Amino acid sequence: MEEHKISSGQLKSLIITANIGVGILSLPSSLADIMNNAGWIAIILGGLLTLPFVYIMNKLAEMYRGRIFFEYGKEVVGNILFKIISVVYLIYFVVLLAFVVRIFGEVIEAYLLQNTPIEVIMFTMLLATSYIGRSDIESLTRMTFLILPIIALITIFFVILSLPTLDLTNVLPAFRFNIKDVPKGIATVFFSYVGFEIILIALAYVEDSKSALKTSFLSIFYTTIIYLVTFFITLSQFGIHELKKQIWPSISIMREIEVPGFFIENLDGLVMAAWVLIVFATMGPLMYGGGIVLSSIFNTKKYNFFVIPIIPIVMIIALIPENVTQVYLNMELVVRILAVFSIIIAPTILLIISFLKRRKGA
Repeated sequence: MEEHKISSGQLKSLIITANIGVGILSLPSSLADIMNNAGWIAIILGGLLTLPFVYIMNKLAEMYRGRIFFEYGKEVVGNILFKIISVVYLIYFVVLLAFVVRIFGEVIEAYLLQNTPIEVIMFTMLLATSYIGRSDIESLTRMTFLILPIIALITIFFVILSLPTLDLTNVLPAFRFNIKDVPKGIATVFFSYVGFEIILIALAYVEDSKSALKTSFLSIFYTTIIYLVTFFITLSQFGIHELKKQIWPSISIMREIEVPGFFIENLDGLVMAAWVLIVFATMGPLMYGGGIVLSSIFNTKKYNFFVIPIIPIVMIIALIPENVTQVYLNMELVVRILAVFSIIIAPTILLIISFLKRRKGA
């Protein structure tokens, strides 16, 4: 295992930036379509639903202190079975990376680089991200630690500039929803938190292991706040009916905001530039995770030389959908299925088996 340590602050930044990437763009409209004005309830419940699995991952890290999931997993369920599990994780990281970079390419092409082929945009981003993906965990978390304040500033900037044009009556009625729609709403939000499973690797390197669980929970809390703010701002700005029609309402708001006397005319370009950094911080851990999984499968000491070969595979998968609609309908469905296994099933099974083995050994 690498001889690197990360602070609690770096762990927090890693989880938040891994969570927030392309999901924040479409989440408000997706929730509005499912639960109307009461989408904020699904955001809170979805955030709470992630906590048990964050706890499970932290508990595993506590039981196998100083070892990553892909090291102790072989010991828990056996080498052959865990290789199969590792392959599923590899597919998950690759498909999720393809989903993120395809949405990234679509957004950049639509709002900034209309004449640039989407393939060029995606390949350039993957190539740039591979640099941090080939770095060690300490460098990776330092990068996210530097980008986290940008997320905070964007959120504050977003709120302040939106205030003059908001119609808070659009939020009402805030509690009107069909109880049958709640599970679907929670599921939609839950998968907007995907990315925090990087802690299966990162927790092994945390300096203050005693505060790791608290830090992990706080990271989910901060992510929930950002999602809530985004939902209420977009809902207040557009109203429920217009919000449902939007693909990426967060960006649409920035295109409509005008600040008299401001020296930058197109604020959406400024925000998009910052969003590129956020997506970079989301893709970096996925690249890193893919390299770690391949290293585990082939039993190599180094992982960084596996990162570059992932790029053409990601490109091929990312270009399969013909349009944005297919990306959200088909590719996102595959990501959700793989996420259920990677976030819920596999860590839970490993924790149960670990408890049973230790109890039997005692």
